[in-house]
Amino acid sequence: NFTATFSFAICAACLDNSGVPALGQMAQLDDAMLNPEKYGYTPKNDITAAYKTRFTHSFNTASPASDVQNWFLPAYTARFPTTPVYIGEYHCIGANQVEDVGRVLSTAQQNPLFLGVSFFQYQVAYWKTGSERDFGMFALSSSSLGTFDYFGTTFNLYCLEPQPDDPSAMDMPSAVANAYGGSGIDYSALCQRSPEAVALNASGYSEILAQGSIPQMVGFVERLIHHMGAIAKPGAEGTLQTFSQGFVDGSSGGFEDLASSLGSQPSWIDVDPHAKCVASRSVQPSTIEKAMAWACSQATSFSCDDIPSQCAGNIYRVADYVFSRYYKEVGATNPLTDCSFHGAAVFASSVLYSKWTGTSHCAEGGVATATTRASTTAWAPGTEPGTTAAPATMPITTTVAPGTEPATPIATTTEAAGNTGGVASHGGCVASREAQPDSVQQAMDWACSQVTSFSCSEIPSECMGSTYRTADYVFSRYYKEVGATNPLTDC
Repeated sequence: NFTATFSFAICAACLDNSGVPALGQMAQLDDAMLNPEKYGYTPKNDITAAYKTRFTHSFNTASPASDVQNWFLPAYTARFPTTPVYIGEYHCIGANQVEDVGRVLSTAQQNPLFLGVSFFQYQVAYWKTGSERDFGMFALSSSSLGTFDYFGTTFNLYCLEPQPDDPSAMDMPSAVANAYGGSGIDYSALCQRSPEAVALNASGYSEILAQGSIPQMVGFVERLIHHMGAIAKPGAEGTLQTFSQGFVDGSSGGFEDLASSLGSQPSWIDVDPHAKCVASRSVQPSTIEKAMAWACSQATSFSCDDIPSQCAGNIYRVADYVFSRYYKEVGATNPLTDCSFHGAAVFASSVLYSKWTGTSHCAEGGVATATTRASTTAWAPGTEPGTTAAPATMPITTTVAPGTEPATPIATTTEAAGNTGGVASHGGCVASREAQPDSVQQAMDWACSQVTSFSCSEIPSECMGSTYRTADYVFSRYYKEVGATNPLTDC
């Protein structure tokens, strides 16, 4: 469906000047869609039919729910008895958000034409002025957590700080969550180190302990359990909470006591004998790649040049293959120390890794078999994860889902010498440097499944080491293969 969003203002010059906000604008648009020739427009397609079957009206408002319920909806329902409507930006400044949002949502439940509202807005709009800054649920705190680069400009990374909703005596995010029937999140932990990010050792434990938060400790303990190839049994949430609380208040000891207690396999956890040392899905691909490069440089029982085709299309599946076999090769027995790879790996139970596509096949003991491809994988030998050596090269995807063309533009036409290192001949269809690597990889998967004039398993070594350079090679040749002539649609 499609829409045109109007302000909640009265249009005296519109066809319908009944004095109901937004209705006049909608009536004027309705007339134009039904009678385009009156407005000097000759449509190429039947926009009237599309309007009658696919259109949804919408408006933005800072008015209270009572205005929507008693003033707007009765007139709208009479004027447009079959066309749905929603509020694209809704926030009545100064109202009790629990009550006001709750009321407008209740109205939506009672009126089948009224689809509901989108609460406005997430963060304070600092680029605006005056009352326009009153809508954000979150402000930016005064403390910076660090910096980040955005297209060549460095910005501070500020923590989010919930704005108050004084009439409800709550913070605004919690008030809105309450109105929608939820509980919100623990905002006190927003700017603290996540239990998913700290090291699984005494140092990481100390970081979480210093926060004095039971939910944060629960997250750390649960992650520790998962890294032991186990899960908390269904229904053990209360036991996990109580267990974690003992370490927060100090009554249960420190990290060594925690590890020892879990190592004794208490009755409320389920240890999986089929657990595997595989790639952690919460870690960035660059970290996985460095760890994999090191493991490949050390391995003697298998070769990273012989990654099975079933695993080669995704860096996490490649790492599942490598980490699990290296863990077995060295005769590892302690998952906490031996299945770490500087945080890139996890000793996961089958309950966890069975949810990850391909892991059951690619991990040691799976059905994926090594199939030698062109040896173009340039691992960085002797570089242990965590050092500053150049990242290893990810094997190029050769197995994909055929016929699934990527939906977002990830290629562009350009002069090859400018940014591709000469891999595309004399300028052409190459990878856009503004696209994310994952998008480029997805598009490359598709192209490799379609080509007939070249093979993606024979990428020149000078094009490896960068997803963008590899994609330059693939996109430019596929563009030539299909005899493309229109860069806007074919590249």
